[in-house]
Amino acid sequence: MDTIIGQILLPLALAFIMLALGVGLTPADFRRIFAQPKALIAGAVLQYVSLPLLAIAIVAFLPAPPVLKVGIVLLAACPGGTTSNLLTHMARGDVALSISLTALTSLTSMFTVPVVLMIALALFMGPDAPSVGLVTTGLVIFLLTVVPVAIGMAIRQFAPKAADVLDRHSRLLSGVVFTAVVLATLIADRDELAQRFLDAGGIALALNVAAMAVAFAAASLLSLKMRQRIALTLECGLQNATLAIVVSVSMLGSVSYAVPAAIYGLLMFVTAGAFILWARRWSGVATRARRMVGV
Repeated sequence: MDTIIGQILLPLALAFIMLALGVGLTPADFRRIFAQPKALIAGAVLQYVSLPLLAIAIVAFLPAPPVLKVGIVLLAACPGGTTSNLLTHMARGDVALSISLTALTSLTSMFTVPVVLMIALALFMGPDAPSVGLVTTGLVIFLLTVVPVAIGMAIRQFAPKAADVLDRHSRLLSGVVFTAVVLATLIADRDELAQRFLDAGGIALALNVAAMAVAFAAASLLSLKMRQRIALTLECGLQNATLAIVVSVSMLGSVSYAVPAAIYGLLMFVTAGAFILWARRWSGVATRARRMVGV
């Protein structure tokens, strides 16, 4: 990918998306971590452990290029952003839980993503893996995720009116920026785009569906409320493809690692849309049932 896009514009796009996340956060979003620990712990374990292991299990024995396998596992380690919060609201899920979990996993991604990336490189590329430092990768992720989130929260704390204006417009702009990043990634690899879709499309879809199914099943086994199940399902199904793309291009030095994330970034809205329709229908049925019991 062009140096200006890969080294400057993509990191700036990620920083803006994370700033938009921070503008909508307050200290109360972090205090809720202790208010409903069962659901938060479940979501954290799903994001930190289950998703990377699920991705490794899916690609381990497939005859796919190593760069694709690494890209899929990297994506699985990148937690969702503001999109999951918005879609949780649309699905009538627990938005407070979604926001708290997004805040927790986003701020800890500087530790978790580099570790998962190193494991994926060792498993699937061995001595042929690009030279990437654990500390360097963590520092870059810190600068592009944690720092913008902190700046956004500071704006919320010290300039609430400006934060309200930013919050109203930043969600739409984040969506536009995200779409631009995905399209730029696919266009950059346009010479092999058809083959990449054949190689990565099915795997990305399998990971997406499996992640949502595992999250919903785990939340059900833990007897969490339906609104919490909805939130965890969308949190696990909507990964931060922008972060995966930036790490792929800026740290690994090749757009080939980023293509699975770009494809996933398109597919996840289709599956999330279907899930939202089901969740809203369930919510309507449940509401009518409660009214009938009340009568």
